[in-house]
Amino acid sequence: MEITETLILIASVLLMVIFFGLCIIVHEFGHFIVARLCGLHIEAFSVGFKKVWGKKINGVEYRIGCIPCGGYVELPQIDSTSDEVTDGAGNPLPHAAPWKRIATAFAGPLFNIIFGFALGVVIWIAGMPQPDTDRYTEFTVRTIPEDCPEYRAGLREGDRIVKLNGSAFELSWNDFAQRIMLNDDNVKQVTLEIVRDGKTSEISYMPEPNDRLMPGEKVMMPFFQPELHVYVSPFYNSPAEKAGIRADDRVTAVDGKPVFGADELINLIRFSDGKTLTLTVDRGGEQLEIPVTPVPLPVKEPRPQIGIYFTTANDLCEVEETIPGLPAALYLKPGDVITAFNGESLKDDPMKFSSLVAEQGVKTGANGELRGKEITLTVKRAGSNEPLEFKITPRIVTPYEIGVDFYRIEHPTPWKQFCNVLKMTKRTLKSLGHTIQSKVGQDTGYTTIGVQHLSGPLGIGRYMIKTFSGSFMQGLYLVVMISFSLGLFNLLPIPVLDGGHIMIALIEIAIRRPVPTKLVQPVTYFFMFVLISFMAIVSFYDVKKMLPRKWSDALEIKIHRAAGELEDGETAAAQAETAAEPEDKSEAAETQAQTQEAPGETPGE
Repeated sequence: MEITETLILIASVLLMVIFFGLCIIVHEFGHFIVARLCGLHIEAFSVGFKKVWGKKINGVEYRIGCIPCGGYVELPQIDSTSDEVTDGAGNPLPHAAPWKRIATAFAGPLFNIIFGFALGVVIWIAGMPQPDTDRYTEFTVRTIPEDCPEYRAGLREGDRIVKLNGSAFELSWNDFAQRIMLNDDNVKQVTLEIVRDGKTSEISYMPEPNDRLMPGEKVMMPFFQPELHVYVSPFYNSPAEKAGIRADDRVTAVDGKPVFGADELINLIRFSDGKTLTLTVDRGGEQLEIPVTPVPLPVKEPRPQIGIYFTTANDLCEVEETIPGLPAALYLKPGDVITAFNGESLKDDPMKFSSLVAEQGVKTGANGELRGKEITLTVKRAGSNEPLEFKITPRIVTPYEIGVDFYRIEHPTPWKQFCNVLKMTKRTLKSLGHTIQSKVGQDTGYTTIGVQHLSGPLGIGRYMIKTFSGSFMQGLYLVVMISFSLGLFNLLPIPVLDGGHIMIALIEIAIRRPVPTKLVQPVTYFFMFVLISFMAIVSFYDVKKMLPRKWSDALEIKIHRAAGELEDGETAAAQAETAAEPEDKSEAAETQAQTQEAPGETPGE
């Protein structure tokens, strides 16, 4: 198993390097091919950086570099910052005509967009695994924690949300959540119109960063979970496939009990003790009853469990959910904070709770069954002034599975994929604009999206590895998004970028003479400094996300102190509202996070 995971990781890294570099090479090849057609002087075309091989053919040196992170093309006649243009030997070259510079500059982004459409055709034909993307006209609240802004405003389990900020909607859950997170409606507060017991009412609240779902990100995702459709796709030769489950089947109930989330279905299967389950399946509108017998998951050794999912938001070990049928469900409830384990405080490291349970080991009961050793949990419960103590005996649970993934196969057209990138780019730029305006004192409504939520090459590469590890087609879709984004970004009318070269050439056509280099140079250098600084900041946050949480918190404290935002004695948790990033999570919580397409992680015990 470990060898397989290592091979998957190696393959994912190679795919990331190949496709990430390919997006850049395609961009540079666009410049190269149009420059050749326009008769411009090309000094060199390189695949990779740091030359290890080169050969000159028809005046162009073709190079191969040892750093496989893209490539470049040298086009001295495109440069507008110098009065004199020379080749590599110092020989003077004529300035290229404006239309040739426009065509050559535009070709790079154009080739990125063409490349994105080409890969998009592959995704369109082959299909791509996606979580529930059905469009809902209302959402029914399935679960909601008591200590969240929606609950305090009056939202309760079972409420039907029929309008968002005064408007009816037809959205996937992901789009609904992002509409709140990015403040698409440009409102001061979120307003939900709800139906409860046949009566309609409105609630309004100010969103808060959801540290449970997205630890440390300070992003305002909804805290409540709605009832969602559960789509499954069986693995080859799995119990589910043998029983007759097909890709894109929607599971609506198990043994007659309705299910509205992948985590619900996983728990019913995992803790079924191997009993045959009858799955009610919706297949294209046809209702089918399919019996499936789960098989045990391969485990190295028995592991005691009490049956909770917990979050470490705000450095607390807080119960997020208890699993029916396991011991914790008799004593704990969502919102409880476990402060100590057998008298040992969890204040400094709440993530160690799972390992502490496992370390207690197992013992044999009087009738020969295996069970965990009794533990004592100290709990702080809302509404109780005194800490509570519970003695709980963990169970040895054999987890079961039926061999399914929780997704459906979608076939988005290349044009839809392109429009998705345009939509996300617009929404992100709008949110960043809100953030900048709020920083300079203009009240434009809420938003917490900032530079720290963007990704540079490091962050993109890390996410590509993770995505390719999960699904090749989802990884390929990410490449499509990167290629489209690279093309669109380079068309911005900013000096240094291709759009800047186009803008300068257009000005030259309009005024019928070259733009003075005394004007072009300082503007170009200024934007070069801005872009380098921007990339440095984004890369800093990429590195920060890769650091262990304790190092990241220490770095956060230093930054705030250097900026004068943190006084001595104040903690990073109080000032920056950081939260420990989990090291592990359960399959149910992972599916829930993937359904919302959010990077947050919820550890399970």
